[in-house]
Amino acid sequence: MAGRIDFRMIETPAEFQQVCERLLARIFPDFHPVNQAGGDAGIDGFATWGDQFFQFTHTRGNVPVQEVRTDLDKIRQFQGIRKWHFLCSQSLSVGTWRFIEQQRETCPFDIVIWDGARLKEELCKHTDLVDEFFPEYAKKAYEGTQNIREDIGRLRKAVAHVRKRALKQGDAPDGSEVDEDQRPDIRDLIMQLSEEEAHRRHLPRAASARFIPAEWGEFNRRFQLSSYDRLPKVRFGKAAAYLRQKLFAKRNNEPRYLTVERERKGIHGIARSLGWTEGQRHTFYRELTGKDSLTEMSRQEIHKVFREMRQIQDGDALQR
Repeated sequence: MAGRIDFRMIETPAEFQQVCERLLARIFPDFHPVNQAGGDAGIDGFATWGDQFFQFTHTRGNVPVQEVRTDLDKIRQFQGIRKWHFLCSQSLSVGTWRFIEQQRETCPFDIVIWDGARLKEELCKHTDLVDEFFPEYAKKAYEGTQNIREDIGRLRKAVAHVRKRALKQGDAPDGSEVDEDQRPDIRDLIMQLSEEEAHRRHLPRAASARFIPAEWGEFNRRFQLSSYDRLPKVRFGKAAAYLRQKLFAKRNNEPRYLTVERERKGIHGIARSLGWTEGQRHTFYRELTGKDSLTEMSRQEIHKVFREMRQIQDGDALQR
């Protein structure tokens, strides 16, 4: 579904604004667009009786720092704001992400970024909006590509059966693996990751094929699978979220300090989901790294803790 959404097909900021307004109206029942007559003063919409404001930006390339700085300066003039949502059709540059992180430290309200990747993810939940705003020829092209990928998938599956791969720990029992609706989503995300890797290395799109085996290998190792189609259906959500997060990081060249911060938050979130007390959490830190607190750990140690806790969480979900 995400492959059908190409914001380059939206020619004007006004068209992009229509997409955002229709989407936000689904997510925020009390969302109200702002009348553009006389200027918007950095506000394209608001919700929850005015304590959440929204700004839309449609650019042809990465969103520059000045774009965010200008809109943020406008919004600071208002009182009582709890959240400011910045929606953009493209990715943010590394410099823009750094600027936003700096502003978050001193800003009196929360700054929420909806970049192109997140907008695609949200739009995929509303297929009627995708059908309405993106031309039919794109749908046909996407479906044609999907047919090719499905043919390749069937061929790979046939080869896998011939080879009779040995089962691995993460493989689902027969009948409980991902179904025909879920497998194409995984394949599509793997293809996007391969294409993004080729783009990052300044190679033509056709060169993305060379990165596909590595992406499949990393995915199967991550979930301990003999083949991706042996993924348990109950773990499909986690697998898709893992691939989208990885794609988001590739597209935005996520700075290392943001990766560390994301993993810090992930550690606390996993601990809550497992029902761990603060004492249990610190004991786990100490047994794994010899240190009681995340603030004492290096980046490598934080990543190690995050990876180990995620494996525990996945094992706990599998047992359920």
